[in-house]
Amino acid sequence: MLNCKRQILSRHRGFTLIELLVVIAIIAVLASMLLPALGRAKLKAKDIQCVNNIKQQSLATRMYADDHDSKYPWTFSLRGNQERRKSWFNIIQPYQQSKKVLLCPIRPRKLKFGEAKEVQYPEDGTVSNYAANFALGGCDWPNVWEYEPIKDDTVKDPARTVHITDGGTQARNTRDSTRCVTVNSPQKQGCWIVDDPGKSSGACAGCTTTSDPNWGGPMLRHNAKSNIAFVDGHIAPMESRQWYYSGTPWLNPELGGGVPPTRGRGR
Repeated sequence: MLNCKRQILSRHRGFTLIELLVVIAIIAVLASMLLPALGRAKLKAKDIQCVNNIKQQSLATRMYADDHDSKYPWTFSLRGNQERRKSWFNIIQPYQQSKKVLLCPIRPRKLKFGEAKEVQYPEDGTVSNYAANFALGGCDWPNVWEYEPIKDDTVKDPARTVHITDGGTQARNTRDSTRCVTVNSPQKQGCWIVDDPGKSSGACAGCTTTSDPNWGGPMLRHNAKSNIAFVDGHIAPMESRQWYYSGTPWLNPELGGGVPPTRGRGR
């Protein structure tokens, strides 16, 4: 009987300290292997959400054009001294019914909208860090800058003409596409207009290369790429060196597409 009790007690004894440490070490190793995978999965989910955001804005623009003689929405319109401002994302808002799609989930969070005093908010205070191609929508600022939006069927190469992209950098005026915008370019978190960095005349010429917070180049938020909605409606991630530089045809509705200049050419 005594031996039987000893056997029962031995079967119910707890873990030793060494056994507990071994289990904890195994759990730590498994966690270290799992966390990077979870991080990548979370980042991938945000990438997908960004693509969906841009897709929704592209579709809303298409619906707007259907109701407005096939014309793109104004990139912005205002009156007098920066009064009654509306931006392209305000104009298409009735066609998408959500402001959540105006902000990329991977936008830089260390900066604040309105950090620069000259940020030009629309009337309703809405902000966006997606940027629309100025060459498509133009602007309506009577007696200052008056550029009519174009019709979508006048774009020569819709599949290679940029419509909307992740916006938010201060570009360089250079034809070297490897230097124009990089992952280290100064950030403009609230940038909502993308334009040719080499533009020397017209509305806000040179603004993409200054600290002006409203005009800029693409933000490389997605594994050193930016998501792009093209005029034909398809979405694709691209490195800025593939399409963004001074004189780029990818923003020109009369051209579209093109081969980036050889590195080191131009300024």
